[in-house]
Amino acid sequence: MYRKISLILKCILISALIVSCSAKQPLQPEDMQVSFVNVHHSELHIPVNAIYQWSEGFVHQVSEGRLHYIDMWSLLKQGIEQEMQNKGYRKIAQTEQADIDISFVAALTSALDDHQIQQQYGLVPGLVTQRIDHHRYEKGTLIFDVVNPETQQLAWRTAGQALASLEDIPLVEREERIKLFVKKLLAFLPDAK
Repeated sequence: MYRKISLILKCILISALIVSCSAKQPLQPEDMQVSFVNVHHSELHIPVNAIYQWSEGFVHQVSEGRLHYIDMWSLLKQGIEQEMQNKGYRKIAQTEQADIDISFVAALTSALDDHQIQQQYGLVPGLVTQRIDHHRYEKGTLIFDVVNPETQQLAWRTAGQALASLEDIPLVEREERIKLFVKKLLAFLPDAK
């Protein structure tokens, strides 16, 4: 009797393990990875208490695509300005001389895929998104440029990719995700304090 019960319990346990291992479960946001790449194009000395401005001609360069109901441009710009402030940079008006000019481009894969990013910007972070639920998430790319205002030459370009939730999540949660992503993206930029 004991052997039969023991054998039945083992069969149930093994069956449960097989079912749990074979079931394809979508990745949860906390399991999802991000990918970054940055390129130094020219030397640029950044002084303590450096000041920045948005590059001349910088305009709304975000393609919302499937996130058309969210003002991602404002959220990303706000996140970048907050991180620049955290790193000790001060923002000035376009008419004054800045130590660096900055700009960004952002888009979901449906609007700007990896091949187009490589062709237009010369670098691709390469986030792999094979095991995601494409109804809930789409890969997004954020490209951040630092330009030397004296020479108008690109000094740095960094690009990051992460999964954007297509679901209607609370704005506070989306802002936090953007803040964390921008912090990692701008980690390459020296502090100005």
